[in-house]
Amino acid sequence: MSNRLFQSVVHQMKDAIDRIIGVIDESSTIIACSDLSKIGTNDELFTGEISESHDTYVRDGFTYKSFGLHLRPDYAVFVEGTDDIASKYASVIAISLASIKQYYDEKYDRNN
Repeated sequence: MSNRLFQSVVHQMKDAIDRIIGVIDESSTIIACSDLSKIGTNDELFTGEISESHDTYVRDGFTYKSFGLHLRPDYAVFVEGTDDIASKYASVIAISLASIKQYYDEKYDRNN
């Protein structure tokens, strides 16, 4: 269900951010992307060292920012570009998606 939630947000942001943006899960699969042809593919650049940290990483023309509520983040956002603006976009999108995911999980938590 997170995939559809993330794709909805990415789709809304794609016009405001004139770059390719997307979300990768813990298995390095692109689960949401402004370039629909990339959804479901593996991102070989998203390695274990990136997924184990909340830091921002730049690799091969993309900026990555991991997010999630755990010590080891569940997801990462990526933004096309290696400049400061790409880094800021990645950070803002990661914060937004983490908050939306937390709200969604709390809303649909069957144990409450």
